[in-house]
Amino acid sequence: MVKAHSFDGEIDKARAALEDAIKGMDAANAGLGGNAKGNGRVDAINFPVEEALVRETIELLDRWRNLALSLVKQLDSLTATADLQHRRLFDETAGIDTSGLFGRRIGQSQAKPASIAADLEAALAASASLDAQFRTARPALVRSFRDCEAHLVRVIERRQHIDFEIEDVQRQADVLIPRIFDRRSSISSARDAGSRSELEAEYSRLTAERDDLHERERALQPGRAARQRLIDIYEELANVLNTQIAAVNAMAGKLAIDIEQRIALLRAVISEAAPPLPATERPAAVSALIAAFEANVLAGHDLAARKARADDIFTRRLEPHLLAAPAAVVEPSEETEPET
Repeated sequence: MVKAHSFDGEIDKARAALEDAIKGMDAANAGLGGNAKGNGRVDAINFPVEEALVRETIELLDRWRNLALSLVKQLDSLTATADLQHRRLFDETAGIDTSGLFGRRIGQSQAKPASIAADLEAALAASASLDAQFRTARPALVRSFRDCEAHLVRVIERRQHIDFEIEDVQRQADVLIPRIFDRRSSISSARDAGSRSELEAEYSRLTAERDDLHERERALQPGRAARQRLIDIYEELANVLNTQIAAVNAMAGKLAIDIEQRIALLRAVISEAAPPLPATERPAAVSALIAAFEANVLAGHDLAARKARADDIFTRRLEPHLLAAPAAVVEPSEETEPET
C-alpha cells in the first residue's frame, strides 16, 4: 500500500489557531464596542487589559497566518516535486541539471505513478481543508475590520466633540484675559472707594469665571486622553485586520491556482500510468474540487501564466524579503573599470 504524505497535523493546528483568532477578534470588538458607547465611563476602562487583549488577538492572527502560509508553501513544494517526478517517468534526466541540491536530489530516484498520485491526492485533501479555512477567515476578518472601524469612528467622533468643548472653553478664557488685566489696572487708579469696590468686585467675578473655565478644561482632559488612548490601541488592530485580509486574499488566490495545477497533474499521472492505477475512494472534499475543475471549461487554461501572476502577488504580499533587490549602479572611477 502506498503511504502518502500527511498534512493532517498542520491542518488541525491551523484550524485551532483560526478558531482562537476569531474568538480574539470578537472579544476585542466587544470591548471596543462597549467603550465606544456615548454613555460609557472612561474612568472605568482598564487600559492594561485592553492592550493585552488587542496584543493577544494580533498574536493569534499572526500565528494562524504563519501556519497557513507554511501550508501553502509546503503544498506548493510537494506539487513541484510531484511534477518533476512525473516528468522523470518519461525523461530520466529531468531535474538533474536544475540548479541547487533539490533538483539533483530528486534526480537520484524515480517515483512510481501510484506514489505520485497518492501525494497529489493528499495535497488536494489538505488544499480543500485550507481552502475552507480561507473561506471562513475572510468574512470573519472583513466583519471584524468593519466592526472595529465603526467603533473607532464613534470613539473618534466623541474625542472630537471633547476637542471642540475644550477649544470653546479655552476661547472663552482667552476673551476674559484682557478684561481681567483692565480691571486690575483700573483698581489702582480709581478715584474713590466706591469705584474701587465696584472694580474689585468685577475683577473677582471675572477671575472666578476664568478659574471655572480652567476647571472645566481640566475636567475634560482625562476623557479626551482616555479616548485617544483607545484610538491608539484599536487603530493598530484595525491596521492588522486590514493587512490580514490582503494576506488571505493572496494566499487564497495562490491556493486556487495551485489546486488547478494539482488536479491537472493528477489527471495526467492517472491517464498515463501503465498498468492503470487501481481506483481509490476519495474524500468528499477532494471529489468536489475535481468535479468543479471538470465542470469549468476554462480550468487549466493558461495555467502557467496565471500561476506566475498568483505567485508574484503571493510573494509581494507575504514574502517581500524574497524579492530580488535591484542591483547597485556603480559609477566608473579610477578604482573601478567599466565592464566591456
